[in-house]
Amino acid sequence: MEGSSSPNTSRQPSRKREGSVESQGRSRVRVNSKPVKKARRVAQWNTKDYTVHDTDNDMLLIISNDSEVQRKARTRKPWAKKNNHKSNKKHSPNGTKLSPVDAREAGSDVDCSEGRRKLMNSERKVMKEEDLDRWGQQLPVEVLVHIFHYVVSSNGAVPFLCRMARVCRLWNGAAENSKLWRRVTISHCWVNPSKKLQPPVQRKIQNTLNWLTDNRFSQLQEFSICHWSNLVSYTMKVVTKSCPQLVSLRLTNCNGVTSDVFESLALHSRKLESLNLQHSVVDVAAVVGFLETAGSNLKQLCVTYNSRLHNIFNAIVAGYCTELRLLEVNTEIKQTNPYFQFCIEMLQAGCPKLQVLRLLNLTWFPKACTMIVSPEVGFSELEELCLATSSFSLVTDEVLVKLLHLSSRLRTLDLRGCYRITSAGLQLLPCQDLVRLFLGLYCSTTTLLLAKQGSEQMALKWKHSLEELDLTGQCYKEKDLELAMGILAGPEGNYVLRSLNLAGTKVTLDAIRVVVSSSPALSYLNLTSCRCLPRGLKRIYRGRDEISQFVNCLLSGGGQQLAGDRRPQGKCVK
Repeated sequence: MEGSSSPNTSRQPSRKREGSVESQGRSRVRVNSKPVKKARRVAQWNTKDYTVHDTDNDMLLIISNDSEVQRKARTRKPWAKKNNHKSNKKHSPNGTKLSPVDAREAGSDVDCSEGRRKLMNSERKVMKEEDLDRWGQQLPVEVLVHIFHYVVSSNGAVPFLCRMARVCRLWNGAAENSKLWRRVTISHCWVNPSKKLQPPVQRKIQNTLNWLTDNRFSQLQEFSICHWSNLVSYTMKVVTKSCPQLVSLRLTNCNGVTSDVFESLALHSRKLESLNLQHSVVDVAAVVGFLETAGSNLKQLCVTYNSRLHNIFNAIVAGYCTELRLLEVNTEIKQTNPYFQFCIEMLQAGCPKLQVLRLLNLTWFPKACTMIVSPEVGFSELEELCLATSSFSLVTDEVLVKLLHLSSRLRTLDLRGCYRITSAGLQLLPCQDLVRLFLGLYCSTTTLLLAKQGSEQMALKWKHSLEELDLTGQCYKEKDLELAMGILAGPEGNYVLRSLNLAGTKVTLDAIRVVVSSSPALSYLNLTSCRCLPRGLKRIYRGRDEISQFVNCLLSGGGQQLAGDRRPQGKCVK
């Protein structure tokens, strides 16, 4: 009985074990067949290593998740733990097993050493963190304000100071300094400027503006709004009421600039001296009313030409802006406007203190004056005249002389695109110390009748004062340009000339060698598309290093070699 019963009893556990193994296999198959767990595992390992949070100042705060990723990467499989457990058995140095007592002593020593090491690492980590934070916490506030001032002077107060105020209490106190908030520029924020603002967003913007005006804008002097389509009137009302020191206002590419803006400016901003309305949709009647009321304080005015610009010009020439120092009128891109006319004599009488006059890319011609104007009326204080255009110009020698007949202080003359101007007309100008002269033609000249002589006369008149000269696209002959470059070089060298643009001209290699080798202050040289130069030299040279290398190449005879084979060689070409 015992022998017969033993086989039966030995079989039963084996069946149970087999059934258990099969059941385990089935359960494993069921568990592994579930797509949910696989998806979770993939999602855990494919998660991003950072999270993005919105803040109150229209910024995105990116927080790294490196610690979570490292913790996940350090998790080990169950079988890895078993192997580690087996490998951690205590052995003697010669490989033999230790006794229980020796093993306990060795384990205690290992635990103590590991504890000491962890404590030392934590202390080092704390010391490193303290060292990193100490320089920012112990830095004097005056030094921080001085550092912030450098950034604000170049990039503006917003959003730099808003971000610095969120670093720590010390930096927040430095960012609150009212001296740093004297120049503020606010572009389109929170939403796309083309979309209509929802009421919650409008309230958010209004609350932010109210807080800024109450806590930051006490000494605001220069304020700019760019690309705003909504809340322009509200913003300007709040700023003008709270900022009595406002001196400059710039509204560029803005819509909805209503009459309320200019009424508030005339009422509250009595110190306003600069107004820029370029590329903004404004109420011309409101602008005219503002010029009539507060135009006597304005010193700078910048507008964009449109069909109703005549009304603004009529207010200027009528004598409402007698203190004006800068007047700039430009045109919009892809805009076809009729020719603009204005009376030169009346503008000279209305703005006798004008120092800068810019009519950029504007097709205009003088209008006959119906009033008797004294010949002593003119721009006697004018220092810069810019009539640059890239399309079409009606400016002649007669018009130029009428504009500048009393401008003996002129330093900058920009006539780019004015192809009707000749060297004979430039000789009639009263300015004797011209510093910058731009005569480049940046349009097609195939159908134009251009002068082929006269460059040496300009060089002879202003060789002692010219720092920048641009003759791009002019059709002066080779001999004429050689004479002009020789005059600029002078017998004792030219220590004034800093920039020379001869792109597209017929200048020769000998003329270039003479003027470049005699001008130690030259830092910009443009020889692109010069048909009389070898291809290896037709490029732009910037900085003293490149120009010195070019001079050495010319003096060593490398230029002649390049002129002979028309290929770049040696050090002249990079």
